[in-house]
Amino acid sequence: MRRWLWRLVLVAVPIVGIVALPPLGHRLLTLVGIYALLGLGYQLVFGQLRALNLAQGALFGIGAYAAALSAPYVGGQAFLVSIFAGMVVAALAAAPILRLQSHYFALATLALASLVNLLAVHAEGLTGGANGLVGFTPGLPQGPILLGLVWFLLVPSILVYAAVFRGRMGEEARLLREAPLEAATLGIDGGLWRFLAFVAGGAYAGLAGGFSAALSGVVSPEVTGFPVMLLCLTSVVVGGVRHPLGAVLGAAVAVCLPELFRGLQASWLLAYAAATLVVVLWAPDGLAGLFDRSRPRLPPAMPERIAPVPGPQRLVLDRVSKRFGGVDALVDVSFALDRGEIVGLIGPNGSGKTTLLNAISGLEPADSGTILLDVRPIERLPPHAIARAGIGRTFQAPSEGEPREAGLARVLATEAVFLLLDEPAAGMTDREREALVRLLGRLRDAGRGIVLVDHDVALMTRVCDRLVCLDGGTVIAEGSPEAVRADPRVRASFLGLPANAA
Repeated sequence: MRRWLWRLVLVAVPIVGIVALPPLGHRLLTLVGIYALLGLGYQLVFGQLRALNLAQGALFGIGAYAAALSAPYVGGQAFLVSIFAGMVVAALAAAPILRLQSHYFALATLALASLVNLLAVHAEGLTGGANGLVGFTPGLPQGPILLGLVWFLLVPSILVYAAVFRGRMGEEARLLREAPLEAATLGIDGGLWRFLAFVAGGAYAGLAGGFSAALSGVVSPEVTGFPVMLLCLTSVVVGGVRHPLGAVLGAAVAVCLPELFRGLQASWLLAYAAATLVVVLWAPDGLAGLFDRSRPRLPPAMPERIAPVPGPQRLVLDRVSKRFGGVDALVDVSFALDRGEIVGLIGPNGSGKTTLLNAISGLEPADSGTILLDVRPIERLPPHAIARAGIGRTFQAPSEGEPREAGLARVLATEAVFLLLDEPAAGMTDREREALVRLLGRLRDAGRGIVLVDHDVALMTRVCDRLVCLDGGTVIAEGSPEAVRADPRVRASFLGLPANAA
């Protein structure tokens, strides 16, 4: 479906619904909009960042309680209170929870959801306990007015979501979920991304909960229970975890299927589960992917012109050390790199080359020693801050489905002054190697400083101004390529030749 067509359909749905549907239809369409708001917030965390947040349903319940408690005093502004409540709880929980990764994050959000549910049941003076809260709706919109308000907020939210993630922010989100280390070394602050997504998701969950309270007229601990979270998760997966229309389509399935299966009585859940399984198996990208295929993503291209960039003049490593358990990965490594210079880093496998690049870029902070950009220490900065200071980094393995040069193209787009290139020539043909040699020369002429790691000694000799050889995490030789290659220790450790060979 063309982009303009699904936008037109999205705008037309509430208008046609208000005019043509009976009261029951109004209620169902309102519920679809409410669940779509809930799912849209969930797409920010689960879809864009691939973080399994199991507290979205609890934040929905918090919004519902906030609206029910404030509506008698502020009327329709209770929806603003529900947004604020969802945001505040999400923000307060974010600090400890967002430090966790993978299943630990999921378990922490599940614990938060359980805590909210316990408070809803046992804080009877505030929440009404198991009986819940009723009688708060007189000041809240109802019927077609509520339907129009829900969709009036939903439609622009979806359009903004589509516009935001179609451009640069969409690419940043993709890197955060598929290549988080590369994202960090490109200056993308993953922690800030996760915080903002978690809080924005909480805001949408709170708003959806407030609308749900107005629609149902009762708020009980059930709105904080896990079934709401399960409905949110399955509807987003069914509709499409990242597609702008996915939240709406998933919400429509979640609302309409139970109505269609109502005649099955207690067995409707089994039918719903079966229908969901069919969609997951036959449409892994969700229902939205069936009729609106995303365009193939083009990898970034190398710039045609390498222009000089402002920034620091010198990168200095002074006695940098790194230890993993009982293993010394780096021991007092020292050398300097100036603009317009290429320093090659060589050594046998396990000598510490990649660890040293990780230490410079902040991915593996050094245990001791100093790393300076001019006179500024950077060894304690997070990776995204080091990248923004002027250091770019590539990795041995490119992102899935991308050519190797895509990573280098992304780094060059950041206008980093100093480039850490980890085996850029691996797997290249002779023609591609020649192109790499020319590119490295252009970068040097433009005043970039390069630390180059590669196992091709001939290539390193050809392009590097100096070589630094590591063995066991220690610098054993440094100097011109010819002098380093002739060093007996280098010949023995890296080149595999006898120390006294001619």
